[in-house]
Amino acid sequence: MITALQAEQLANKTIEDYVNACGCRNEQDVANVLMKLASMCGLGMCAVVGQPEAASRMQGTAEYIAAAQAGKNWKRETVQ
Repeated sequence: MITALQAEQLANKTIEDYVNACGCRNEQDVANVLMKLASMCGLGMCAVVGQPEAASRMQGTAEYIAAAQAGKNWKRETVQ
């Protein structure tokens, strides 16, 4: 199993490649394809650990974003 840092780096690269491959025209398109990716990840977790645990993991992620990322100054940048 790869380390948490390696998994994060691989996830970042995978997300960049995915968004680039989707041919998004604007930020809403990017948000929409990322939402689809998150949904598919949730379904993948359902298949592996079951719906209750998958839902709990997704809820925990949503709570983290709502709390820990509130007010954070995100910099938008073009991924090439």
